[in-house]
Amino acid sequence: MSPRLSCLLAASVALGGWASADFTPTVSGTPQVLGNVTDPTIDRDSCTSVRFGDRALWTCRDSQPYDSNGIPTLPVYSSSASWTDFNSSGQPNVQIGIQSAQGDQYGLLCYGDNNQKPFFPIISSECSDNSAGVCSDGTRYAIWPDSPPLVTEADINTGAVAAYTWIHQAHLTPSLLSLDPDPPATLYRINYTPTSSASDADSSALPTVTTVNNNFWTAGQLSYGVYGGVVSNGTAYLYGQNTAGTVGLAQVPAGSIEDQTAYQYYVNGAWTSTAPGVNDTGLNIENASAGGQGTYYFSSVWNLFVWIGQASGGLGADFYITTAAAPEGPWARPTKFYSGESNGLAYSLQANPSLLTNSSENAIYLTWTASNNMGYYTTLAYVEWES
Repeated sequence: MSPRLSCLLAASVALGGWASADFTPTVSGTPQVLGNVTDPTIDRDSCTSVRFGDRALWTCRDSQPYDSNGIPTLPVYSSSASWTDFNSSGQPNVQIGIQSAQGDQYGLLCYGDNNQKPFFPIISSECSDNSAGVCSDGTRYAIWPDSPPLVTEADINTGAVAAYTWIHQAHLTPSLLSLDPDPPATLYRINYTPTSSASDADSSALPTVTTVNNNFWTAGQLSYGVYGGVVSNGTAYLYGQNTAGTVGLAQVPAGSIEDQTAYQYYVNGAWTSTAPGVNDTGLNIENASAGGQGTYYFSSVWNLFVWIGQASGGLGADFYITTAAAPEGPWARPTKFYSGESNGLAYSLQANPSLLTNSSENAIYLTWTASNNMGYYTTLAYVEWES
């Protein structure tokens, strides 16, 4: 098993010299912008990454194929996925001369056969007769992943990987206003087994996705896992956020993700097997994020749980960080540590710990999405931390 997967699946939480309440990570030197994460054939919005064997799997939101002039065209499919490679040193294989929405430049090449259909299937009640979830009344079910797939199984002999993603059934007006502020969430399972063939067709094949439960979390529940999660010592810790900004936490054995009877919920400072309502009191994990979209992971360098992302209401590529010694906290107050360039508006700010060379690398890869008249582009940056 790779060091990255070992860290994800069996991270140690034994505390070293850090204490989350007074530990503020400090950037070392000047962060490096490495180019764009881009696919010359598909325009992809809002991508997240996770390690699958010797490659990274990226799952993205709205995607469109490019036409012969490099302009995004129809159809729109509500999600897509792709692979990127690592070089011989174990770093993301950034190359020169990759075409993106910002032109010919450095980048991390995405590839994968999406067959012009959503990577995460649209269920029948979500206007599934088209690849974008657009309904006859002009509304739309935007089945957009908010977080990277949560890896729960990784076979060191076969290279097989299993992971899960929870996605809100977001029903939107034509102006993108939500018709259901706290919608149900669907649970998807992702399975991948590499083949022994080195053919291009095999290397472009994407993992399979199945729908586990159309309403794993109902409209009356907090959608744990949609906001992100971490697997540590065989337990999956899953975060959810409601429209009011409350961040709640559930835990479940990593092998029992699909069994709701195995879940426990952190309510009023204790674990309970009774699922709370989406707006119940006692759910909020203070400082567990800065409110906006981001990524949870475990740092074996700091022996701390980490969240990196955007502040609630943020418009630029301003990255915040908070840490905790335990998934439930206490979490340190989020602080801004990096501001990236964007074309006025940046969103889908993510940390990408699976891109690190090994679990002892004291650094993080960051991505964020912006757009121009040629489409979306996702910028990749590398930040090193002070020891």
